[in-house]
Amino acid sequence: QETLRKVLPDQAVLYGVHGETWVYSEPEPLVYVRLPIVVDYIEGDLAFLLEGPEVGTAVVTVGAAELLGTETGVSK
Repeated sequence: QETLRKVLPDQAVLYGVHGETWVYSEPEPLVYVRLPIVVDYIEGDLAFLLEGPEVGTAVVTVGAAELLGTETGVSK
């Protein structure tokens, strides 16, 4: 019996200084929402999740770090 897993590109995963992980979703054009996730493991370029957004949720894969910096006021 196979277990279905939530999987997304590892480039969508953002990491906090205390090990927390997030992705940004884009529920409508130019609207971004940071969502907490729990990564089980990364294999290749895919992140396999224990917890995450609903299946089919559009997540940001390019520019996510810039969105986090804009939201938090932290730059590189």
